Amino acid sequence: MKKLLLLGVIFTSPFSVYALEDSKTLTVNQETLILSTDDFTPVKTLWAGRSVVTGYQVLLNVVDAEQTMFFDVSGEISARWFASNFGLVTKASCNGIPIGMSKAYGKRINASSTPAKPMITELRKGLAGCSQIKVELFKEGSLSQQFYTRIQNISFAISVKGINSQQGAQ
Repeated sequence: MKKLLLLGVIFTSPFSVYALEDSKTLTVNQETLILSTDDFTPVKTLWAGRSVVTGYQVLLNVVDAEQTMFFDVSGEISARWFASNFGLVTKASCNGIPIGMSKAYGKRINASSTPAKPMITELRKGLAGCSQIKVELFKEGSLSQQFYTRIQNISFAISVKGINSQQGAQ
């Protein structure tokens, strides 16, 4: 009975809602997909008895994938003013195959915060079976630094263009 009750709590938990929702869809050769903070799911780690957000991730369904594709992923991530000196590693993958990675830094200069601006622009071959893109953002540094870095806003633009091998041929 306790196990059944625990399963009921897990499936009705607000944290399980994301898994039940449909992922956003990115269509190759279409308009740029814009993502915001609400589209990303926090990645948590246990530290000093507390659950610490150490990063964020989003899964995107891919439609009309081609053999060769150009990926353009760019974003802007800002932190609260008191924790705006931070490093951020951004990774993108397609069905677990790495697409690219970026390191960016947010800074606080003259009492003003400057957001981190990661950018991944990559040409990849052999991805005709790409059905899902995963974008991961991880705060850099010790768990203590990650704990005190409070991400306030995430904004990303993602587009994928198929490269037809016949283009330019005569």
